[in-house]
Amino acid sequence: MMSNTRLQDWDQSLRPEAWAGEIRVNLVRLAAIVLFYGRHLVEWFLAAPGTPIRGRYHLSVTGVVLLWTVLALLLHGWLSRRYFEPWMKYLAIAVDGLMITLLCILAGGPRTPLVLVNFGLLASSPLRLSIRAVYFATAVAMAGYLVLLGHYAWYQIGFRRYYATPELRIPRSEEIITLLAMLVCGLFAGQILRQVRRIAATQMSAIDSSDDSSTAPEKGAGPS
Repeated sequence: MMSNTRLQDWDQSLRPEAWAGEIRVNLVRLAAIVLFYGRHLVEWFLAAPGTPIRGRYHLSVTGVVLLWTVLALLLHGWLSRRYFEPWMKYLAIAVDGLMITLLCILAGGPRTPLVLVNFGLLASSPLRLSIRAVYFATAVAMAGYLVLLGHYAWYQIGFRRYYATPELRIPRSEEIITLLAMLVCGLFAGQILRQVRRIAATQMSAIDSSDDSSTAPEKGAGPS
């Protein structure tokens, strides 16, 4: 077990490392926005005139992407000035989940491949070095998918039409498998972080034992 001093050192060391992890997440976030929006622009450029992607859909996606980019740049400004509070990671996760859900709604609902971006949200969570943040990200991803299903069934298609038309319904097995996959990925991410903490705790305990043995008096030593 770690001594109280070592435990305090460990807690203190988490803050700068969590800050560094948030910076890495934000840089990858910005790169991902550029890559995914670049793919959208290629599709928009190659689409025939009059297709849906060249109309309102393109403007809506561009608006969401611009908002997401502005928020990411604002976060980068705070982090670059070493301003980092514990609540910021939860806010960043919630914003990511909201933006992903909005893009999925614009892209047509739960059948869009953009649903897979939620797994990127889960993969980024261990970098924040917080078990609570990992499980919060898991809850946000699953809640976003449930909102997406509800919007598709009750608003986009309509409650009665959705349940009266089998070909419009999302198979229940597909919904459950997607949710379970998110849950399992979140659990794995949490276990990765727990393993890292155990390794660090073992190393600190070894250092404690080494310090104690070096300061202990030799056997048989005493006043002459």
